[in-house]
This record gives sequence, structure tokens and C-alpha cells, in this order.
Amino acid sequence: MAAKIRVVMKSFVSQSNKVSGLLPYTKKVGLPESRALFTVLRSPHIDKKSREQFSMHVKKQFVEQKAEIHELHKKLFWLKRLRIPGAQYEVQISFKTRLDKGSLKSLAA
Repeated sequence: MAAKIRVVMKSFVSQSNKVSGLLPYTKKVGLPESRALFTVLRSPHIDKKSREQFSMHVKKQFVEQKAEIHELHKKLFWLKRLRIPGAQYEVQISFKTRLDKGSLKSLAA
């Protein structure tokens, strides 16, 4: 059986050049970046038209790896060592299993 390890990385700095040492058979996909624009009055009492704008860019990247169950420990250790400063990780692990119909009938009865 194979497991899929999916990692979504979010950061304020571009990660495309920092993600190195990816294992073979790894898909790396760049996700759209989100941008938030904030407008602040410079002086609340006088000059209401004088404003200052700040923007916040969040860049996302999606990494997907396939792993056999006996290799899963090695892949998770690699993921733990992959530390990018200022990045937030979201890890999802999914398995595909097959169930026997006979065992399902015995459980239902």
C-alpha cells in the first residue's frame, strides 16, 4: 500500500529557491499568492486625504510525495529536517486501503 504525504507551505518570503533537496518522485506546485492591502490615515486630526498603504503578500507552495509504509518514517524525518525560517506547514497523510467484503458483513451482523 502507498501513502501520500501532502505539505502546504505558507510564508511571507518566496520559497521557490529555498526548497532544495527534494526526494525523487516529488511533485512541487506553486499555488497562487494572496495579497492584503491596508490603508492607514497618517494624521487622524488634520489632512484626512493623506494616507499610507501597506501590503502583505502570502506565498504558498504545495509539495506531494508518495511513500510506501515501510519508508514513511524516513520521509517524515526528512520533512522534520526541512526547516524554512518563516514558513508555516500544513501536513496531510492519506492512505488507500482495501476492505474485504466478508469482513464487512461479519462486522455488520
